[in-house]
Amino acid sequence: MEEKPSSKSVDRILVAVDGSEHSKKAADLAVDLAKKWEAELYLIHVLEEKGVPKEFKEFARIEKVPVSEYFNLVCQTGGFLGEAEVKAKAAGIKKVERICAQGNPADEIINAAERLGVDMVVLGSRGLGGFSRAIMGSVSTKVCTHVNCACVTVK
Repeated sequence: MEEKPSSKSVDRILVAVDGSEHSKKAADLAVDLAKKWEAELYLIHVLEEKGVPKEFKEFARIEKVPVSEYFNLVCQTGGFLGEAEVKAKAAGIKKVERICAQGNPADEIINAAERLGVDMVVLGSRGLGGFSRAIMGSVSTKVCTHVNCACVTVK
């Protein structure tokens, strides 16, 4: 009996990171899968304006610095987005790309998945969101419901 050559099932993986324990586990899983399948890995962090610390908003008001500068600082310095990138590169992932977005996390993750043509989205089942997400539905639920690819939620 002749064996069929194995085909690579996943070429592009998008993982959402927000610094929560669940997102760190999601990033670790995404790195492992990207390594196994030799897939491209896209790391996305979505900053909601309401997520900007009040101390920075006050500083920005006094110094007349646009809040968007905070967003730029978060994206440039990396933080937990940078940590995930370092792990991925240390694991030997050849293509790792960081994406910073601003807006509704679920919508931005869905849009990025579509724009990048990913085969899989990986995200934590719970993030750093607050009470409003508990009432309106979680990011992971909305993303898994609306993406047109495999979606893995990690606890």
